[in-house]
Amino acid sequence: MGLFGAWATGAGARHSGGVSSAPLPLPSVRAIVLAIARLVPSGRIVSYGDIAELVGIGPRQVGRIISTHGEDDIPWWRVTNTHGDLPLHLHDEALARYREEGTAIKRSGRGAAIRTHRADLPALADDAESALGPLAGAAGAAGPR
Repeated sequence: MGLFGAWATGAGARHSGGVSSAPLPLPSVRAIVLAIARLVPSGRIVSYGDIAELVGIGPRQVGRIISTHGEDDIPWWRVTNTHGDLPLHLHDEALARYREEGTAIKRSGRGAAIRTHRADLPALADDAESALGPLAGAAGAAGPR
């Protein structure tokens, strides 16, 4: 059903004479964060703070959502800390995925070269707003964090 299931299609909303009698439910913050993570292009990286700024929450909340999502289709290795690093227990799998996607690895070998492989944040914000509607912090997505 796409990125947002019933929410995106309006399924489940009661209709009367072609006009909705109830507002569509808004997606949860968790759903928004995961949807934005899905939009990060292959070979590109964003920080927890990049997504946090779009959503209007803190980077630690984004990190927590990414680390506990339990969904198979989330490219978690594309969402890192501000330095391009992930927790050590994810290191080997993330490096393999970076190599597969052509993402440069930092000289230290610990994570992705986020300075050269950060996603185009204004484009990501536009894509996210096209899919989700207006986001709390999307207007400020132009600069790196």
